[in-house]
Amino acid sequence: MNLKSFYGILALLSTVAATQSMIFPRWPDASKISTEKIDQFMANISSNGHTVKPSTTLGNHSDYNVSHTSIISSKINSNSDLLFTNVQVRDRKDLSVSHITESIKSLQLTKSAIMSKQPPYFLSDTQPSGTTYQTCFVQGNPWPFGLAVNQDTLTLAVDQAKSLETNLAIKRFLGLSPSRNYQCILITLKTTLPIKEGNQMWLDVLHQFQNTFNNKK
Repeated sequence: MNLKSFYGILALLSTVAATQSMIFPRWPDASKISTEKIDQFMANISSNGHTVKPSTTLGNHSDYNVSHTSIISSKINSNSDLLFTNVQVRDRKDLSVSHITESIKSLQLTKSAIMSKQPPYFLSDTQPSGTTYQTCFVQGNPWPFGLAVNQDTLTLAVDQAKSLETNLAIKRFLGLSPSRNYQCILITLKTTLPIKEGNQMWLDVLHQFQNTFNNKK
């Protein structure tokens, strides 16, 4: 086979893969969070002086637009509940906390939730029963740029992380890898702590996510 024929076959395979993805778009399929990473994260939280007790694991879900893994729920100390799940959306425009939680009603905040004015970006929703914090974390970004709420910032974080992938251009040309995998870890903390202490615990949690999930070991 000469070089011209070889490149012709590569171009044909790439065209077929691209056509297939347009005519038969794949359902999203969120990557499972490894048990090793979960254990490492819990150990990191504990090393910060917190008592962590795993409580429940809620089932996963997948439909045409959104897929999420099992929701991991843990009790931190006696006053806070941490819940997180990896989420993937089918379309770039759907990568936002508001759209994601439309499919996970148990984690949807009220309309009174407000967004932080500077990075790390997150929502906070204060009610008489306590405060709930929420954000989405895109792995592979330096602190605090992988933490965001809206579509523009989250997709930018995905683009920046994806651009670091080894041999990405070759993979995309061969149709071996989707151009982008629009997923993030949805993180929710519910706490009865006073605002100042609650904010500090939330930032501790986010730092430990960064340390754990951006560590390739």
